[in-house]
Amino acid sequence: MKSIPRLLLLSVSTIALAATGACSAGARKPADAPKEVTVFAAASLREALEELGEAFQKQTGTAVAFNFAGSNDLAHQIGAARGMDVYLSASEAWMDTVQNRRRLLPGTRRDLLSNTLVVVASARSPWKVGEPCAIAALPFKHLAVGDPQAVPAGIYARRWMEGVRCGGGTLWTGVGDRVAPTPDVRSAMGLVLADPGVLGMVYRTDQLAFAGRTRVLYEVASGPPIRYALAQVAEGAHAAEGRRFLDFLAGPDAARVFARHGFTPLAAPAVR
Repeated sequence: MKSIPRLLLLSVSTIALAATGACSAGARKPADAPKEVTVFAAASLREALEELGEAFQKQTGTAVAFNFAGSNDLAHQIGAARGMDVYLSASEAWMDTVQNRRRLLPGTRRDLLSNTLVVVASARSPWKVGEPCAIAALPFKHLAVGDPQAVPAGIYARRWMEGVRCGGGTLWTGVGDRVAPTPDVRSAMGLVLADPGVLGMVYRTDQLAFAGRTRVLYEVASGPPIRYALAQVAEGAHAAEGRRFLDFLAGPDAARVFARHGFTPLAAPAVR
């Protein structure tokens, strides 16, 4: 199982999280090379999907190559190229973008998972938060979030903060001048890991992946609904294997793996 490096951005997560290197999805292979599924997936899914990719390969003999990045970047790449087989987005809106460009196989799209937002700090941080407006009063250097203009985690975070009233303004206005936008949610986590003076707003699952080095200051209990959408991409290099992996991800064994990594599998995801 391999990871495909991002071609357009050198993110903080590449350095801080030591992302695995690998081959290009478009690289030519010998005619007798074993088939593999190429999956474009939101960065927050890395650990769960790598585990599932290994299980799928053991079960079927088909390898899985992943390209992990922000769902927005992945949507643009799918719109510009051919050959990828499956897309797993942390945003229904970015899946809509790909679908509107006629890049999805009809009848394969489904909502698969949900998640929650948390405000995190380094495990070395002494800060405590009892209620959301207290976040703005903390003496942190930066609040690392996915780019609120494009990255799903950042869009969700800004939407929630804009809805929290703090005095005469909102939580967003209280922290906005210290927000550090990043190209994906794992880059935001990378900044938190690198500097104890930085807070992050990430998914609960991202914090769990680095639970020994971070801690939760505040968990968002009533934030915007977060939905991960799954679909097969049209004109994939290995359509049959792609459909098999898609069905595997929507099955009960995968649901148990996702739940162990902190995601909430959606019951009987509807196909559309």
